[in-house]
Amino acid sequence: MSAGYDITQQPWQRFTFERKGRVLTAFITSDHPVNGVDEPMHDEFALVFNALQRDAQSDIIVLTAKGKAFCAGGDMEWFEDQIRDQSRFRALAWDAKRIVASILEMEKPIICRLNGAAAGLGATIALLCDVIVADEMAKI
Repeated sequence: MSAGYDITQQPWQRFTFERKGRVLTAFITSDHPVNGVDEPMHDEFALVFNALQRDAQSDIIVLTAKGKAFCAGGDMEWFEDQIRDQSRFRALAWDAKRIVASILEMEKPIICRLNGAAAGLGATIALLCDVIVADEMAKI
């Protein structure tokens, strides 16, 4: 990624982005009703915070979601796949550490706009943000 890197010009399956000046809003976007974490989302969470840090046109990140939930935990079908093939589950540990580390290493402030329920990985991510602004109905 070069100094002129623009995250909005990259292909993402589970994130969309909007710019207003130097503020970049990252939306968790999924066809899952509560933005449950599936394999593509987990993979992208392991990459997105590094990409947000490197985005040359932003100074502040707002993290939120489209839909009625922020990120209400893991997708149960994906969990069942992990149970059937435990080597796949163990392989997630590296990415899970990378997600947490990349949030903690962010130099740009991350504001979580908690628009609904956050559980599991979604709760972890929300709680690691610098500031949380929560909807009255949001739950962690």
